[in-house]
Amino acid sequence: LELKDIDLAYNGRPIVRDFNLAVADGEMVSLLGPSGAGKTTLLKAIAGLLPPSGGDILIDGQSVLATPPEKRDAVMVFQNPLLFPFMNVEQNVAFGLRMQGHRPRRARDAVADILALTRLEGLGRRKVHELSGGQQQRVSLARALVLKPSILLLDEPLSNLDANLRQHMRELVQDIQAETGITTLFVTHDQSEALMLSH
Repeated sequence: LELKDIDLAYNGRPIVRDFNLAVADGEMVSLLGPSGAGKTTLLKAIAGLLPPSGGDILIDGQSVLATPPEKRDAVMVFQNPLLFPFMNVEQNVAFGLRMQGHRPRRARDAVADILALTRLEGLGRRKVHELSGGQQQRVSLARALVLKPSILLLDEPLSNLDANLRQHMRELVQDIQAETGITTLFVTHDQSEALMLSH
């Protein structure tokens, strides 16, 4: 992942100016800074949810400015888990695979594997409202990972959890990143979290 001279603005007001970043394949990098610094805005630009007003975004050496979000091979996990309340855990995790046209059996196998990886085995039939906050965030992470994207964008996914659960989830994110080798950009305002997780 490479960002070259990125400018970002909201309603004509500059948020980010001349931002440059290179993240190597399989590396986990954190963006650390206070609220309003533009960290989430950068993730949205990489995901294709917000066009930059200047500069370029490259994935695997190719500019993705003209590439729609669903074709960018970059998946974003938000601070609040955006799950479908009328679906169970398995259905939530499988949603992206269904949209991509995967065969049901192959999708089932992929979902089972990713539920094991994110320590959600046995919860596949549960509805979202039956889960704890940490479990919901793991479902959100599983839904992103099951697509096997080149780049995982994590937008303060642990900030709404209590201290003990946050530590447990940090370790889980670290383990998953090490096991999958997925290139990850992690946004946080917590310095210890950034230092613990980042390469």
